[in-house]
Amino acid sequence: MSKTVILADKTELTALEVSGATQYIQGSNRDALTFVFAASEGMEAMDAAFSPDNCETITIRDGSEEYTHSGYTVRGGLSKAPVLVMPETADAPAVYEDRITVTMGQRTYVETLLAQIMAANVS
Repeated sequence: MSKTVILADKTELTALEVSGATQYIQGSNRDALTFVFAASEGMEAMDAAFSPDNCETITIRDGSEEYTHSGYTVRGGLSKAPVLVMPETADAPAVYEDRITVTMGQRTYVETLLAQIMAANVS
């Protein structure tokens, strides 16, 4: 079942899958969200959509449930690869489709403090 992903700039995307796990990204273990999209969404569009500013808040709508995540601003990966969508049977070959995967890691505590200090100095 697809999920609606709403970024901070109100961009709405339809993800085929969203999952969370701890991953080692840019020198730290971080809570990370991984989003899987149909290849038709386009790599350039996904790269632009998942910017640090747009990922300050990410809302995931799954049917009637809604979950909001904050600070997932560290890019852990952006890739396009074939994924098995239907295994081989005695009567038909396996079916693969291209998917775009985006992983965003959450800022660490220290990174959050630095961002707050920098924001206060700009104001």
